[in-house]
Amino acid sequence: MISRRIAQWSAIVACGAQRRMYSGRETVRSFFELFPKTFPKAGPPRESFIVDQRKLRKELRSLQGQHHPDVAVQAAVAGSSEDVVASDDGVSALLNKAYSTLRNPYTRIAHIIQVNHPEHLDITEDDVSKALIAKFSSQSDESSLEYKSMLMSVMEAHEALEFAGSEEDIEGLEEENNAKILESEQIIESLLQKSPPDWDALMMEAIKLKYWININNAVKEWEPGKPVNLTH
Repeated sequence: MISRRIAQWSAIVACGAQRRMYSGRETVRSFFELFPKTFPKAGPPRESFIVDQRKLRKELRSLQGQHHPDVAVQAAVAGSSEDVVASDDGVSALLNKAYSTLRNPYTRIAHIIQVNHPEHLDITEDDVSKALIAKFSSQSDESSLEYKSMLMSVMEAHEALEFAGSEEDIEGLEEENNAKILESEQIIESLLQKSPPDWDALMMEAIKLKYWININNAVKEWEPGKPVNLTH
């Protein structure tokens, strides 16, 4: 695996009763390393893909409270050759970005893929995801049917949301979709344990997870009479 530089900084960070000194420049390979209490082994595959959301949120709040105006940060986006020197606001922004990425299972697996894939693919980019979908749907009759079935599920969810008259009308959809999200997370968990990973299978499962997450977001945003914006 090729290490991708996610962030570099010089700072003193308090960790509970201990204080951890970062002197000079230390490379953080992934966002998981920014939350050592939640991910003591730096995340999957050494740890579960399924995240303890409460623990992650608690650690974010703790870290946000530890920074002071005199803390200097140097952050670099993965793949960039330029360092960005920031103040304490930069630390906060970096932590918020990392938290936002890791709390969502789709962006979490996308981050894992971007950091660890030999080509560091970013599946959140439209052209990359479209190429993956085209490849998957043309692999075999079985994969083509599987993709069409997935699209049908999305269209049925869209229709259910459009015609719903109350929250009770979409409770079944929410429950069914939550089960799909959990199943997808468990499949990803299993795929991450393989060495080397089956990247094609992992990326396609990530694309499926994106569909279920989009449905989940649409359910949460649903209001009577409000247009349904279900991206896929």
